[in-house]
Order: sequence, then C-alpha cells, then structure tokens
Amino acid sequence: MKKLFYLTAMFAFFALFNTANAEIIGVVDFDKIIANYSKVQSVSNEISDKYAEIQRYGLDKEREYKKLTTPLERKNFEEATAKELAKKQDAYLKLKEKKEAEIDNAIKNAIKQIAISNKIDIVVEKTVVFHGGIDITDKVVKALNSPISK
Repeated sequence: MKKLFYLTAMFAFFALFNTANAEIIGVVDFDKIIANYSKVQSVSNEISDKYAEIQRYGLDKEREYKKLTTPLERKNFEEATAKELAKKQDAYLKLKEKKEAEIDNAIKNAIKQIAISNKIDIVVEKTVVFHGGIDITDKVVKALNSPISK
C-alpha cells in the first residue's frame, strides 16, 4: 500500500512538473494565409504579367521569323532571339524567386511576431496536428494585411 502511495505521489509530481514546463503550441493554416494575404495576389499578377510578356515576345519573334527568306538571315535571327529569350527567362525566374522569398519571409516574420506576443513556444502547420494547438492563422493574416506591415 505504501509503495502504491509513493508511486502515485511520484507520478503526480512528474505530471505537475511536466505541466509547468509544457510548451504552448500554435498552429497556422498556410493555405488560408496564402489565400488571404493581399500581397500574394499582386505578386501573382506581377509574375503572370512577366510570363505573358515572354510569351508575347516569342509570338512576335515567330512572326518576324516567318518573314525572313534566306537561311543565313534565319540562322542569325534564331541565335539572337535565343539569347534574348534566355535573358528574359532568367529575369523572370529571378523575379519569381525574389518575390516568393519576400512573401515567405513576411509570413515567417508575422508568425514569429504573433507567436512572441501570444507567448507561443512552437508554431506548426495545422495539417500536422491531429488535436489541440492554438490557431493563430487569422492573427497572422491580419498582421500581414495591416498597413504597418506593408
């Protein structure tokens, strides 16, 4: 009986100790953040416009190519167009990477600030949590869309 009492007391002590040191877990719905972050739409439009510009360039060059008559003209045109197209595609990819990194950093910073202000120790994607956690998604979206963060 005494052993049972000591075991129960020991488990109670560990449970109390672990509860006192428990970390608070926050969760975010990344898809919801992306869908509701106003900058994502403007960046998406900017990237789409740049891509459309490359497509228009290709179509314009295709029309010009059809007007050429000699093999030498066509060869020179193809080489020049390929170089210019490569430059445009490289600029497009750099722009896309830069804008995606800006959005990613803004989201991470907002999550960090909300977590700190709400005394949350860990923040994870909502889809990896079966039960529990404090959902801070709406607070993150609000912080991202506030005029101060822009």
